[in-house]
Parts: sequence; structure tokens; C-alpha cells
Amino acid sequence: MKKYILLVVLVFVLALSGCDEKEDVLVVLTSSGYEPYEMVDTNGELTGFDIELMEALAEEVGVVIEWKDVNFDGIIASLQSGSYEVAIAGISPTAARDEVIDFSSVYYNSESGLLNNLVFETTAGYESLSDFEGKIIGAQLGTIQADILDEYSSVYGYTVELRAQNSQLVEEVKIGTIDAVLLENLVADSILELNSTFSKVVVEESTDSIYGNAIAFSEDSEYVALFNEALKTLEENDTLQSLIDKWFN
Repeated sequence: MKKYILLVVLVFVLALSGCDEKEDVLVVLTSSGYEPYEMVDTNGELTGFDIELMEALAEEVGVVIEWKDVNFDGIIASLQSGSYEVAIAGISPTAARDEVIDFSSVYYNSESGLLNNLVFETTAGYESLSDFEGKIIGAQLGTIQADILDEYSSVYGYTVELRAQNSQLVEEVKIGTIDAVLLENLVADSILELNSTFSKVVVEESTDSIYGNAIAFSEDSEYVALFNEALKTLEENDTLQSLIDKWFN
């Protein structure tokens, strides 16, 4: 009987020990379909620059992450409400966003990479926004590109159409229901690689105070300082530069 009781106590102690060693899981929001930042590979797994960067940062911080792939336009609201605490999805830290959520240090701010481009069927022959009077230009919901189109629509006389995914916009350009889509340069290049009949043209117009890409957090998150410190480490040991070279060069 004593041996039985001792065995039960030992199992209970081991169970408690196992609970203590259980790692916390941090759910991280992202939005696939934004190559080369985040996309789904042929195995159905998330991959891309942001994905590998966040996983390297999480390892440095010492947290286990769980990815949640969502529509981009819901990310800021999810962080603002406190439903989730962290997101990485090629997010630019604008002044308006900074009023409701927090940001890490900027992790990527290549001028050439962050330029915006109109992507369209080559046969259309567009050269600038001034060619789009009476036309329809699309952008992804909740993005900087949507803000830019909205800001200049009255100047150039085009109509703005927004969709949840860039893939939807590309298909509508193909069938002619949308004349062009505004995309970040790197994303535009990824789409041109897959669509030989498409061309792009740089859009010089921009919104104020766009400073690259940063990780987004709910306000006053304890993770801001932790991830900033980890980001500094990855910059110093060249891990960040290696990822930039891998995905952007």
C-alpha cells in the first residue's frame, strides 16, 4: 500500500514539474499573399522574409510562436482591441496607426523596395497616374497603397476598388474589371515574375511619414522592448542582413 501511495505521489510531482516547464505560446498575426514578405509554400506552410525574421526573433527572445494567417485589414483592429498582441505583415508605422498601437524599431526600409508601383496589362501602356482618369485602380484593404489611392483619386479622377487579397486584384486586372493595382515594389516584382503580360510603373506620389516596415504590437505590450533588443542582436550578428539578401536580392 505504501509503495502504491509513493508511486501516486511521484506521478503527481512529475506532472506538476511538466506543467512548470510548459512554454508560453505567443500568437502572431500575419497576412499571406504578400510576396516576398509572407506567402504559403507548396506544402501549405507559411514562408517569406517576415516569417523567417519573426521566427529568428522569437528564438532570440525565448518564446514559442503560433502563426495566425488573417486578412490584412483586420490586423490593426485586432491589436487595438487587445484580441492579439503581435503582428508582422509588411506593416508601415504611420502616424495614424501609432495612435492606437505600438511598433518595434523599423527592420526594413530600403527606398527601392518600398516604392509603390502600378501593375497592369502591358498592352494598356500606362505611364503615370495621370493616365487613369475615368479608370479603376485597386489596392488591398487596410494598406498604405489604399491610403495613397484615396488621397489622390480626386486629383487624377480615377475610382478606387479595395479587396481583401492582392490575388483577387491581380485576377480582376486579368479579366479587365480593374485597370491596375497599386503595390509595393517588391510585391509588384513577384507578381510580374508570374505574369508575363504585366508591366509596372513607379508612382511618385506617397503619403507623409512612411518609414519602412516594423513589427506591430498592442499598446503597452511587454514584447516591444524584448523584440527591439532581439532585433538589435540580429542586426549586430548579421542575421537580419542575411535574410534581406536571401529574400530581396
